[in-house]
Amino acid sequence: MNRICILIKIMPVMLVLMLSCACNRAETGPEEKDTYVYDLSRDMTFIEQAEYSIPMNSDLSNQVEQLLQRMIDGPDKDRIRSAIPEEITSVTYIIGHQTVNVDFDESFNKISQMRRVLCEAAIVKTLCQLDNVYAVSFSVDSTPLCDSRNIPVGLLTPDSFVENEGAMINAYERAQLTLYFADESGQSLVEKTENITYNGNISMDRLVVDNVISGPHSTDAFATIDPATNVLSVTTQDGVCYVNLSRDFLNKTSNVSDEVIVYSLVNSLTELGNVNKVQILIDGSKDESLGAYDFSSQFERNLELILPVSPEK
Repeated sequence: MNRICILIKIMPVMLVLMLSCACNRAETGPEEKDTYVYDLSRDMTFIEQAEYSIPMNSDLSNQVEQLLQRMIDGPDKDRIRSAIPEEITSVTYIIGHQTVNVDFDESFNKISQMRRVLCEAAIVKTLCQLDNVYAVSFSVDSTPLCDSRNIPVGLLTPDSFVENEGAMINAYERAQLTLYFADESGQSLVEKTENITYNGNISMDRLVVDNVISGPHSTDAFATIDPATNVLSVTTQDGVCYVNLSRDFLNKTSNVSDEVIVYSLVNSLTELGNVNKVQILIDGSKDESLGAYDFSSQFERNLELILPVSPEK
């Protein structure tokens, strides 16, 4: 029987537990919280939900431990369908402020890229259901996980794994997007770099639009577009990106100015090498406007709205 060593590090106190894949658990109390864990599908090409309950009165470390152990065990103790590959022999996690860092042993590097992405997606989607977990980071032997360009992947949220409706995450790609959101005043743009793992069938221009609408992953920038906005279509031709949105786009978001709403989208799209201008359409029509911004015109990049990036201390 394979054994998985889960080392639980909780700042500032460290706990170390040795857990067997087939360990027996005490029955949970009557008050439980319904949640999900993510396992591999039967053909092991994508991840799928499985219902799981954890005690409501248990602390965060216990909840994380139980969810990870259930993921290791797999559905009905079927280790083969565990989202955490059988080759991995130890898992370490550190609980931070609204984050969990999950560290694997070096065997993680020997696993296929698709399998690794499935593992990451399953863990992130499972742990981020917990009330005090906003994001998850990964490392291998305490070294931050990097993408194929040797850029650290950083914090991941469920929104970091983007899929087409009805599509599966096995057709994945990784992208580093430069996106623009509002500052606290709503009058300027803040530049943010987001690491996204997405379904490879999605075009990059559509990926940018989706992620601008979904808002930033960080807390020092703010969403610009009403999240109820539906993306009807995104196409790029001859350097012009045509973005067709539902009428919800015209709704004001908090204190964000019309100018920031428009150029959060325009500046984000013109970061792509094949986009020079953006044409915004509402329900397929150019005959719309947002305040003083007439959508019959095409918009070019606006650098004046962007706040300078503060130098790191």
